[in-house]
Amino acid sequence: MTTTNEIIVRGTNTIRDNWLRSVRYGLSRIGIEANVSPGSDWYVLGEAFANQTVVAEANGIIKAEQVMPDSTSGDELIRGAATFGVTERSAVGSSGSVVFDTAATGTTVITAGDKLIDGAGLTFKVVTTGPYSDGESIAIVGVTTGEQTNHDEGDVLRWVATPVSANEKALVAVGGLVDGTDADDEETLRARWISVLQDPPASGNASHVAVIAEESSASVVKAFVHPAIYGAGTFGVVVVKAPSATNKSRQISAGTLTGVIVPYVQGNLPEHTQPITTTVADVNADVAFGLALPDAPTASPPGPGGGWINGTPWPAPDASSTWRCTVTAVTSTTQFTVDAATLPTVAVTEVNWFSPTDWTLYTGTVTVVTGTSGAYVITLDTPFVGIATGSHIWPACENAQAYCDAVLASFKLMGPGEKTSNSSALIRGYRRPRPAAGWPYTLGGHLTRAVTDAAPQNEVASAQFFHRTDGATTVTGSSGLVTPQLPATVEDATKIFVPRHISFYRVPS
Repeated sequence: MTTTNEIIVRGTNTIRDNWLRSVRYGLSRIGIEANVSPGSDWYVLGEAFANQTVVAEANGIIKAEQVMPDSTSGDELIRGAATFGVTERSAVGSSGSVVFDTAATGTTVITAGDKLIDGAGLTFKVVTTGPYSDGESIAIVGVTTGEQTNHDEGDVLRWVATPVSANEKALVAVGGLVDGTDADDEETLRARWISVLQDPPASGNASHVAVIAEESSASVVKAFVHPAIYGAGTFGVVVVKAPSATNKSRQISAGTLTGVIVPYVQGNLPEHTQPITTTVADVNADVAFGLALPDAPTASPPGPGGGWINGTPWPAPDASSTWRCTVTAVTSTTQFTVDAATLPTVAVTEVNWFSPTDWTLYTGTVTVVTGTSGAYVITLDTPFVGIATGSHIWPACENAQAYCDAVLASFKLMGPGEKTSNSSALIRGYRRPRPAAGWPYTLGGHLTRAVTDAAPQNEVASAQFFHRTDGATTVTGSSGLVTPQLPATVEDATKIFVPRHISFYRVPS
């Protein structure tokens, strides 16, 4: 007999025996002694009944999983969330401006809807019809949607139909093309749904204000509310965007904030309330983990594999005075100095680096080593593109990508910290939803759980913290928390952790 929450699923033998017991008892009450032993007609009937019933009971568990917010997925997740007014957010194109480049001495009329394309063929359109002169900025938005439409200042777009006397090329203006966002993934939609279930929106409460802010723009993946933080009748509203595959920032652009979100929130709340809407300030966070993983077959004694690649994983912090191994100098993408205490093995040692710029996992083998303890200069057979001082170097393991992905996914579901430590203001003004209910803001246990839960082969016996820092506060070892620093004033943007350096090391035996 297996119990899942409060749903009891019986096995075939239990169902059959219960059925036979009922048959024998029912017949005995009318004076008939039934033979229900194995091989009897009744037994065969009971076996057949049980074989059919056990399928229905097992399907009940499957269906229960499909309708529970914390376990459902796919169409069932979308349907369930929509029942509570939480809909899947569609992808949205980026917005910004291009610089008009023309040889005309006067102005040229550009029409709303005129198209531009980038090097990948993604399409953008002009927002407003008007006369534009050389060097003037023209507002555009992405017709194509998703984070792929984001562009840095200076990137080149081309007119589909070049205006008279204009250059075919148009450079992206100051500020870039920003806030292009992919559609919600399942975990983001689930987190938003659970927030509504935990704190139903109604009558202008904090949850209701958050829902209004989230409806204002597809760029807002989640809104957080601080009731009465500025006084009676006020709301502090904090909006964040989802990180992308290439950009982990949670800040929403000033144009979208002031031009779209702020007026929408103000227009949908009663006039006697005063919402103050801001975005967040990103704070880079570094995290090093200690993992208990299976040893490699080349270890002494040999391990089962599925964990560390080398028999002696390198580098190896001692987890007492040294808590991670960083790059202290860079000669090239294949040669740099690592503050490790012991020597790697040439042509054997494999190391990892997770880039905080393009979020690519790099793996290389040490081909040459020089230097001394604490300053070993290693040469690799593979370029670590973008390697810089401060980068974490860690021993290679078979499922490194899964661990990195799990940490990034956990950061994605983090929220901003509090606005103040003033106890009087926090009587009502603490952040909603509370971090204990969802969207945590500390570098805490949700990160280690993410790693152990995501282990593809359940190979992570345990995960603990070695090192956590936000640049201002550093905690070594597994105890304690790192909390975002408070803003300078209650009116300033609250702070939110975004990932930077991530690494994993062997827990010393």
